[in-house]
Amino acid sequence: MYEIILVTSFCAVFIHLTALEKIEFYLCGNCTETFNSTDVIVTCDGVVNNSYSSISVNVTILIYQNSQNNSVINDLCFKNLEKLRVIKLSKNKLSIIPKGCFSNFPSLENLSISNNDNLGFDNLYNACSGLNMTRIKYLYANNINQVKITYPFPKNISVLLQNTSLETLHLAYNEIRIPESGAISNLPKTLRDVSIRGNRFEASPVLLEMGYLKSLTQLDISFQCTTLKYRSRFRRRVDFNPEIDNHTSVDYCNKEKSLEADVLMALPSSLKRLIATGMVSGSNCIPHRSTRSDSKLEYIDISRDGYYKWIGPINVTKSNQIKVLILSHNQCRDISSGFFDNLGNLSNLDISFNLLGPFFKRNESKNIFKGLQSLKKLNVSYNWISQVPEDLLLHNNLLENLDISNNALETWSISINHLKKLTSIDCSVNKLETLPKTFRDALDEISLSHNITLDFHHNKILCSCVNMDFINWLFTSRVYVHLSVADQCTGYNGNITHAHEYLKKECGKNHNLKEWLYPVQFICILFILSILAVVGYKKRWAIIYRWYLFRLHRKGYTPVGECEDDFKYDAFLSFADEDRAFVDKVVKQLEEDSDIQFKLCVHYRDFTPGKYISKNIVKAIHSSKKTIVFMSRAYLKSHWCNYELRMAVTEESHMNRKVIIMTVLEEIPKAELSLEVLQYYQKNSYIAKPNNEQEMKLFWRTLKGVIAND
Repeated sequence: MYEIILVTSFCAVFIHLTALEKIEFYLCGNCTETFNSTDVIVTCDGVVNNSYSSISVNVTILIYQNSQNNSVINDLCFKNLEKLRVIKLSKNKLSIIPKGCFSNFPSLENLSISNNDNLGFDNLYNACSGLNMTRIKYLYANNINQVKITYPFPKNISVLLQNTSLETLHLAYNEIRIPESGAISNLPKTLRDVSIRGNRFEASPVLLEMGYLKSLTQLDISFQCTTLKYRSRFRRRVDFNPEIDNHTSVDYCNKEKSLEADVLMALPSSLKRLIATGMVSGSNCIPHRSTRSDSKLEYIDISRDGYYKWIGPINVTKSNQIKVLILSHNQCRDISSGFFDNLGNLSNLDISFNLLGPFFKRNESKNIFKGLQSLKKLNVSYNWISQVPEDLLLHNNLLENLDISNNALETWSISINHLKKLTSIDCSVNKLETLPKTFRDALDEISLSHNITLDFHHNKILCSCVNMDFINWLFTSRVYVHLSVADQCTGYNGNITHAHEYLKKECGKNHNLKEWLYPVQFICILFILSILAVVGYKKRWAIIYRWYLFRLHRKGYTPVGECEDDFKYDAFLSFADEDRAFVDKVVKQLEEDSDIQFKLCVHYRDFTPGKYISKNIVKAIHSSKKTIVFMSRAYLKSHWCNYELRMAVTEESHMNRKVIIMTVLEEIPKAELSLEVLQYYQKNSYIAKPNNEQEMKLFWRTLKGVIAND
């Protein structure tokens, strides 16, 4: 510490003794002096040692960095350097600037004291004192207030600058929360470029003073509420609120009455560029916005602001000049119809890095760009897009550049036949195997009038003879197609260039063969399918029956063997509900009043609840020794009765055992019988329903005998 003080004192004494010569002055540290046609440029590294550097009094640009103390200020202040135009003192460890330090530099136009975070606004006041005696145009004081947190920005600094010709003022990352009343209105009316990014500004009526800055053309208010600790963050995290999004998001945006809602109206009409990226405060949607009637706004960047729903619209007057709108990195999921409709002069739209994939799947998305009739550049990359409407760009006839890269497109559907001014399409890093011929033809037609580029690298190109037309086009078209050397083919172990050479030979051999082979293959396949269809139809009930048996076996059901004891039931009763009265008598006779107590399966009593009826039927027939069919007109009309009969016939034919006991309850004309029932009547005997008591005794004896004996 004492060495630094000693060296600083030595330098000051030496400079004082030699200053009378007025030929040169001295700065502590290692300085180099260079020249060009108009300037004498001095660059000092700020290293303090026992030496000093002589500097010409004709210096015009002074750059001083990496000083660990205030020695540079002690050496520089109040020198009469009439030609000095630029002073850059950024990235030092300055903590003091004497009041009026720079007032003796009448030619001074550019002053930078940024990244001296110990200065604070008191020293900024001292630095601004006397600048009205210079030609100051550019003042950079970024990141100078990180020790003392002084929330409002002082009005007295603005008053000192009021009578200057200042055009650029940058006060980024200074922990400013709100300006004092008059701090904006007293700034010089010559200001054209203002940056207050990375502060803590909140909406306040004081900000309405922006209207006093009649010459302002660029305003950067990005990354508000970002402290020094977090100012290097890539972007803020905005959590999606499903409750707001699903229920009240529109009302939430439309009811917004804060100054933020009218921010475009508060801006001076002269403003051309508004940069408001990475804002933390405010709503998560873009409500209705309007510009001033005389607004000259051309460029708006509201990226990284977490606007997940864009409602709008953005209203502009007939004199609207908005040409560039950047809405990237906003996690947007939905765009309301008409959001862009009033931006007829917009030429550049960037909506990349959002979540608009599901939105573009909806049919209503095809009109979202309808009002952008002057659009020349559109960026929709990084949006998880897998599908887009064919007419998405129908109204954008002037489009020149389309970027739809880094999405999930598997097929190309966008029509470009009307886009005669296209110069580039970037559809790289998607899942495209090929491009349709209509799209290729449109590109070829455009290439006849001017150069056009297609970026197709990192897609899943299908390398096969089927896709040979497209692969040939990639290498022979007038369109400049960008492919990466590392691009691999699907269906070929190698890159696309090698695949092209291989397929030209391979597909050439088989071309003539395939001309007749494909039709023959098609006819053979069609013939085989027809045979399978006929066989399947004839065997459909056997197939269904076998399928249900297979399902039963998989679930642990043990099939019956040849021994009668393996059957769970003696008989399964198949009947229509209209005949239930008679069937109930049969059940009672066989289960209660018979010498042999038969075990019967009746659907309304013994089927397993919760299982499909078809499964219950198959299981009942297969686990019963006999199936008693009670044939009647009602039986023939019942879907499930017919199903039971078919399953019983299938069981009888495939298990090689006599299953069906046909009991006819009424005479039915042959014309009313189905073909299958009629065939069964012709081949097998049946039992008729008794008409009197004597016949009834015979009926019971016959029925019991048939059940008991195979």
